[in-house]
Amino acid sequence: MKPVSGSTAHRWVELLRSPTLMISVILVVVYVTVGIAAGSLLDPIQPVTIVYLLMQCDSPTPIFPWTILTTIFLHANILHIASNLLFLLFFGFILEEQISKSQWIMTFFITGLVGSISFVGYDFAGYILTGAPNPSSWDCAVGASGAVYGIMGTAVGLKIVILLIFLLGLNIFAGGGTPAHLGGLVAGLVLRNHWSLGDRPFRGI
Repeated sequence: MKPVSGSTAHRWVELLRSPTLMISVILVVVYVTVGIAAGSLLDPIQPVTIVYLLMQCDSPTPIFPWTILTTIFLHANILHIASNLLFLLFFGFILEEQISKSQWIMTFFITGLVGSISFVGYDFAGYILTGAPNPSSWDCAVGASGAVYGIMGTAVGLKIVILLIFLLGLNIFAGGGTPAHLGGLVAGLVLRNHWSLGDRPFRGI
């Protein structure tokens, strides 16, 4: 048996402590758990009571207040969670090189919550202006994309995000989640300024 060097062991410990990996694993575990409960890993958002208790269904405000948090960890299908994980892993590791682990976790939850609240605010504003709920307000929103856009905005800033949207064909208005995407991105840009990331080079953690 070949002994593992101290530096290699240390790198593995640091990797396992990565907030990017921890959140990614949690998202996958929740997806699989909900899929098993719903009886379908391909389409886990089924008419199962426990799932609807966690989803953000607005008419025009959330039926249950905790859904602005729990909905972040739910995903509609494999493509949905895979795309979110792809960008979360890429930009999450970039952000880890710039801020502490606690700041990373704060960024994920703050931008995710702002994204969820933005979705609610959009529906509520439509209700106030028209006197009736928006047609989309009867839908349910799920996904970590608000937090993912927030991580992206915090990690690289507005100019790079705009460049990536054009180069990679990212559709920030996709899937009916525009308010959540924009809300998370704006919150991420605010946090980037708060952490003063634009004024200093990468420093590691």
